[in-house]
Amino acid sequence: MSVHRITAMVPITDLDQAITFYTRGLGLQVVRRRDDWGHAVLEGEHGCQVMIDRSIRTDSNASTVVYYYTSDIEAVRDRLIAAGFDPDPIGVTFYDMKEFRVRDPDGNRVWVGARARPEKRS
Repeated sequence: MSVHRITAMVPITDLDQAITFYTRGLGLQVVRRRDDWGHAVLEGEHGCQVMIDRSIRTDSNASTVVYYYTSDIEAVRDRLIAAGFDPDPIGVTFYDMKEFRVRDPDGNRVWVGARARPEKRS
């Protein structure tokens, strides 16, 4: 037996604000929501998921970092701006990714990246 899937669980304080960020800003879809728990599961392309949850929020975990991969980084950044968020400019990293950073309404760090150059296929 081995691990076959990993899902980030992001601590939040306000479920509605967080859902707005992850849906309108990043383009994810809500697949499960529990208002009584302050919890939601959101999904993007290819089945990638993130959980947002009020119950795990503490003062010490206010700066979780989750890295999101996309094939169209400019479109994701434009979507965040249109939704009223303030992402950093896109830059190219030493590890060959085009990426930008933005904070969600709870201060969690969200990094969005795309390969700077297409992968070489053998």
